[in-house]
Amino acid sequence: MKPTGTDPRILSIAAEVAKSPEQNVPVILLKLKEIINITPLGSSELKKIKQDIYCYDLIQYCLLVLSQDCSRIQGGWTTISQLTQILSHCCVGLEPGEDAEEFYNELLPSAAENFLFLGRQLQTCFINAAKAEEKDELLHFFQIVTDSLFWLLGGHVELIQNVLQSDHFLHLLQADNVQIGSAVMMML
Repeated sequence: MKPTGTDPRILSIAAEVAKSPEQNVPVILLKLKEIINITPLGSSELKKIKQDIYCYDLIQYCLLVLSQDCSRIQGGWTTISQLTQILSHCCVGLEPGEDAEEFYNELLPSAAENFLFLGRQLQTCFINAAKAEEKDELLHFFQIVTDSLFWLLGGHVELIQNVLQSDHFLHLLQADNVQIGSAVMMML
């Protein structure tokens, strides 16, 4: 059941996502970041916005985009890293209501696993990058993704077990690169 009194900005984004071709969805979802950023942290308004985003499946769309091939996403790692921020901020403090079991048992573990997979992809790109400026940019995106995971874990400590048991996390821990390794250790 869709909530009454839904924020018109969320309704507009949901309608745009529903009508748009798949390749445009990631960029449309980025509009959520501005809405979240201008709404005061901890406010009842932000809580309602998160519920609206969840009820209109926009969190699920973010999750779907994050599981796609990054090279097919308009904006590449910039878009992907911003979507991890949106997803983690929307999930922390969200009260899913009657969908709580699906949210806690499926969506959250999938989000954490996707963040780890993205981190692993960034790690590989970083190792294979030839230019220092490209490495710096990839490290920046890696830190955004790990910060998003850290934010998600801070709000849902029950996910820590999933992360520690993930093959992706173990692979990240085995990084030979000092910069990637230290970012992972900071998260740990």
